[in-house]
Amino acid sequence: MHEISVLYKAVELAEQTARDNGIEQIAYLTLEVGELSGYLPVFFEKYFPVVTENRDMFRDCELKMIIARGEGLCRECGAIYNIMQEKGVCPKCGSRYKKILGGQQFLLKEIGYE
Repeated sequence: MHEISVLYKAVELAEQTARDNGIEQIAYLTLEVGELSGYLPVFFEKYFPVVTENRDMFRDCELKMIIARGEGLCRECGAIYNIMQEKGVCPKCGSRYKKILGGQQFLLKEIGYE
């Protein structure tokens, strides 16, 4: 469950960025989590209140998430497909030989304030 340590880092980065910009209260954080990142969004949702509970800047802060599709390019036929949905197999030709185009990222996408 490495989501907790990554979530701590994201919260610390948001806190420092807010301080550097004179922001006293963070209304929401938006994380972009790729389907292929190895992170489970449910754990971010579960532990966000725990990670932010003693940080006044995050009082009533909402966690938003964008789930980025894990897309692959089949190296056999050139089809682009969702790797997770197709279980790693090209739906057009059945090949497992692919180039990953996206879905491995974890980003602190947005810090919202009022």
